[in-house]
Amino acid sequence: MPRALSKYNVREWFRCRPLVDRKNHARYQVRERMALARHAGPVPLPRIHGRKVLITISFNDPQVIEWQTKLIARNVPDALQVVADNSTNLAARDAIRDICAAAGVAFVAALANPWTSREQDGGKSHGYALNWAWRNIVLANRPSMVGFLDHDIFPTAMTNPFRMLDRAAVAGLVRKTPDERWYLWPGFAFFNLGRLPTDRLNFGRDWLDGFDTGGLNWHCLYRALSNEDLCAADYERISVAASVAMDEALFERIDSWLHESRFTTDIDMAPARRQQLLELKRRSILDTLMALPA
Repeated sequence: MPRALSKYNVREWFRCRPLVDRKNHARYQVRERMALARHAGPVPLPRIHGRKVLITISFNDPQVIEWQTKLIARNVPDALQVVADNSTNLAARDAIRDICAAAGVAFVAALANPWTSREQDGGKSHGYALNWAWRNIVLANRPSMVGFLDHDIFPTAMTNPFRMLDRAAVAGLVRKTPDERWYLWPGFAFFNLGRLPTDRLNFGRDWLDGFDTGGLNWHCLYRALSNEDLCAADYERISVAASVAMDEALFERIDSWLHESRFTTDIDMAPARRQQLLELKRRSILDTLMALPA
């Protein structure tokens, strides 16, 4: 939902900003819901029923999926992985499908995303893919616990992220707004389906009220939870190189996972500089992963 009416100042009221925001939010939600309804298609994956499942939303990058599937198989032995592909590049989608087949990982193509035309709509596109996967994979197959992952996050040591749900309903990387409302970043977000008060979730953006992708779940779920229902993951920001400022680019350490964190490198940065930083980050990630014990 857009900001509460009391949060708008007089200038914004004179410009009819509350009405404009509500119109834009409603248009976004209607378009998304129509696409989800039109392309509803429960995916039967009987192996994941009652199990602990990691669902990766992949996007146009076969290399990170190859790394991630291998590391999850080695370091997260108690979980099954599913890759829900949100790629716009068909060659990349085919390559990701082949990688999953070779790794014995279930591959599912998220269908007909309405938000794929602009990089600036990446958050909306990610939210749609998450909502599609929640409806057509999670609710259709009912795992006991599910975790959503970004495609460029890697378990660098033996780990069990579902341990965070031993006494909690939800767990993961917590993001907060200035007024202390919160949501789970959906690149590392875990849900115990048996403890959720609702399964009607919405991973969309609430950018008009300060929430990024996953923020609409504040209204659906998180505000109804107590402190005991949440387990927050450990978090650390890591520099890419001594010569690179944190506000230009960084890595993230989340629990025992390393996140390449592509979108911490500003998409509005000069294209040549952004590409240079992205290449530096990819080389650093590769060096880190290659140095892991076999």
